[in-house]
Amino acid sequence: MKRYIFYIFVLLGMSASAQKLTLEQCLERARQNNHELRNAAFEIEAASEQRKEAFTNYFPRISASVLAFKLFDEMVKSEGTYPQEIMALGQQFSPLVGLPFSVSEFDRAYSLSATLVQPVFQGGQIVYGNKLAKLQEDVSTLKQQLTEKEVLQKVTECYWQLAQVRYNLSTIEAAEKQLDAVMTQVENFLKAGVTTRNSVLQVRLRQQEISSDRLKLENADHVLRLLLAQQIGIEPAEADKNFDIVLEDKPILQPIEAGESPLTLSPDHREELQMLGKAVDAQALQVKMERGKLLPHLAVGLGGYHTGIGGFSDNVKTYIKSHKNNGLVFGTLSIPLSDWWGGNYAMKRQKIKLAQAVEERENARQMLQIDAERAWTNLQEAYKQTQIAQASLDEAAENLRMTTDQYRMSTCTLTDLLDAETLNRRAQNDLAQAKANYQIALADYHRKTQ
Repeated sequence: MKRYIFYIFVLLGMSASAQKLTLEQCLERARQNNHELRNAAFEIEAASEQRKEAFTNYFPRISASVLAFKLFDEMVKSEGTYPQEIMALGQQFSPLVGLPFSVSEFDRAYSLSATLVQPVFQGGQIVYGNKLAKLQEDVSTLKQQLTEKEVLQKVTECYWQLAQVRYNLSTIEAAEKQLDAVMTQVENFLKAGVTTRNSVLQVRLRQQEISSDRLKLENADHVLRLLLAQQIGIEPAEADKNFDIVLEDKPILQPIEAGESPLTLSPDHREELQMLGKAVDAQALQVKMERGKLLPHLAVGLGGYHTGIGGFSDNVKTYIKSHKNNGLVFGTLSIPLSDWWGGNYAMKRQKIKLAQAVEERENARQMLQIDAERAWTNLQEAYKQTQIAQASLDEAAENLRMTTDQYRMSTCTLTDLLDAETLNRRAQNDLAQAKANYQIALADYHRKTQ
């Protein structure tokens, strides 16, 4: 057998109406429903809101305040006569000189005020703050793209691991049928007196060993199916009954060994490197932000207020207004003179962080090139392993066929036949694993080079 088909439907207790998804359908479901990707989308939304918040710093700052009170007793209380000095307040007060008075005034008041402050120059901190917020939004987008690639790789690995388990289950099924035939033949030989009960025990022990392997594979099938379902957004309870996959036998294509080595390719398309580039830009802005803290800050503004005083008697109201309005225009200039002492060290610290970010980006560039080269060599190795596994299976299958014929003709022992069956089953499992590893390596190579 030179070709082994992956279209194997192992129900394992599932209903006949379970939805079966191909690899591409699983990947599409993951793009839409994966929880990690949803969280990444939330991060982008949060970063977008933060950018909008930073933009509002260009606008004036408006504030308002209200003050009101009511006294349990009047604030002004006194008795006597008005002195001559009261005439200094105005000629209208002359008639009051020498007259007695009893004052009990002013038991409530309120004040309303509002100010508008427009920043004119803040050392560039508003501009740089907005650029930093935009960088954060870009980083969140890159994180989502990187998360999507990682999630799709996980789905691909889980899918092909499940495919390998399914193929191993089919191998177990074939081995069980073969051992059943061998058991029938051994029992016939026992009846004919040409073998002993020890031969029956040998076959039975091998059957129990295979049953044990089946149990392990069925458990692995169950867990892998649940993991795959979780990656594509299907609830575990639903996946246990209503989810399965369509196993595909994708072709094993030879990588082009004469192609350009990934070491010569630029890794600038990799999200990891782009994020580190954004980190360098962010540190450069942080240096400017620190410098901006040491520059003068200029702002202009408007202010206005309205006050009201209650509780005056009619006599007092003749001379004093109970309500007043006023406004002002102002400007503020703040020069942080003493901040230069510590500010210079803060700027130097940020410049050191900038240099570190540049070094980290360059180191990552080289490591990403090596990572792509490793993915390329892994793909080539995986392809060659499939060829080796296929050749081994061809030999093991032919050996099993010849040994089976020889046992029927009593020219070899039962142990030889069981060993041949074990070698054939192991070769089939090795081929399944090699094919799964190839598909996983192919997806990983595409993820790191495209």
